[in-house]
Amino acid sequence: MTRPKKSQLQETNSPFKRLRLNVKLSQEQLAREIGVAVSTIRRWEKGQAEPTMTVAQMKEFCRAVKFKFDDLPNSLLPPKNSDAKNTSK
Repeated sequence: MTRPKKSQLQETNSPFKRLRLNVKLSQEQLAREIGVAVSTIRRWEKGQAEPTMTVAQMKEFCRAVKFKFDDLPNSLLPPKNSDAKNTSK
């Protein structure tokens, strides 16, 4: 199996990878931009781990891929009510 040339856009099911490739960032560049390890980016793109980022990292990710937070694919967003606490007693 041959690797695609760098200038060739690769097809992928990963919205995370698609966003990165659209702005022509390498995994290393994106990892540096958002402050995570390259291996973390690889796992996210392969679907081996869910993308989890701090608010600051998410802001940096949006800036790096030139996307507004509201326009990100739902699969990259945190689940709704993940921090919701039951306040009724």
